[in-house]
Amino acid sequence: MRGLLSRLRPGSDTLERAAATLLVLAASYQFGHAASGGRYRAAEFALLVLIAGIYWHRSIFRRCASRDVTKVLAGLADAMAAAFRPDGGKADSQFAMHGTGDHTPRDVVKVRSLFVSDVHLGTRGCQAERFIDFLRHHDAETVFLVGDIVDGWCLRSSWYWPSAHNAVARELIELAQRGCRLVYIPGNHDEFLRDYAGAAFGGVEIVERAVHRGLDGRDYLVVHGDHFDLVVRHARWLALIGDAGYRAALACNVWLNWIRRRCGFGYWSFSSWAKLRVKNAVNHIGRFEEVLSSEATRSNVQGVICGHIHHAALHDDFGVRYINTGDWVESCTGVVERHNGQFEIVRWTEARTTLDAAELAPLAQAVA
Repeated sequence: MRGLLSRLRPGSDTLERAAATLLVLAASYQFGHAASGGRYRAAEFALLVLIAGIYWHRSIFRRCASRDVTKVLAGLADAMAAAFRPDGGKADSQFAMHGTGDHTPRDVVKVRSLFVSDVHLGTRGCQAERFIDFLRHHDAETVFLVGDIVDGWCLRSSWYWPSAHNAVARELIELAQRGCRLVYIPGNHDEFLRDYAGAAFGGVEIVERAVHRGLDGRDYLVVHGDHFDLVVRHARWLALIGDAGYRAALACNVWLNWIRRRCGFGYWSFSSWAKLRVKNAVNHIGRFEEVLSSEATRSNVQGVICGHIHHAALHDDFGVRYINTGDWVESCTGVVERHNGQFEIVRWTEARTTLDAAELAPLAQAVA
């Protein structure tokens, strides 16, 4: 009840939006009723009211969207300001890894390149803490952000930007400050950044696609992959409906894993489990991999690195090396290129468990 009353407070857009919606519905009904009865003068008037109502409703939406963009920019500006402070922003940060102020782990792995995608900052399903932990455990010369790092679709419909998401932005800015090359390839959920392709902001390069020369001798096409998804390209309304259903499945993930933690179990993704047991979803993944591999062949490269479908994979089934980075809402996966030229999928929930066990082993021996 308190939440409902807060939405109806003075200055809230809820009442105005409800009034605009009622006006559109009433005008639509009146237009249909008048037109069917042959009262064309009344139908013309109802049509004018309907147009005015639609314009009013759209102006409310644009005002809200503009305000939300301002909040995003304010949050990113705060992260940048914190990163440039002498203390690196630790003093006012509400986010600390493992309950300590330790910023750099002891067991950092040096790698040549790091590929991550589908973090979906701005959604409740984003595993921001695990993502920061992953970044801090890998020292990379180049980090490729392969799309959907920020979820603009979700932020347009509802605002969600906790301190942990600001901490992700701060972490990436600090990587650029330390000399790491950051390449941002926008996806469909952060497509607004495609307008800035070719630009560089604070050491972050924004490009539509990239070609990465691997130490294994292959050239890799690096793209998000949404351009090769027929649903996203030709049935955006269906993609939006699917996105809403997917967010519902991710909400189940949050509650199920809260219960599992209380019972002493590790992380498990319900949405990923369900997706891989639906025949159409499995067929869609296979078709997506085949299309991206064909695009790599057409681009005269020997491999492709992408994201988009939230399914980490590495294989040569279609004549080229296909690598999908996975995501940070379900599987918590990234791809590393080691200095020996080997590419590897890192499943961070499993790798973190192994690291924790390795750290606790000496303590257990000392106690014994």
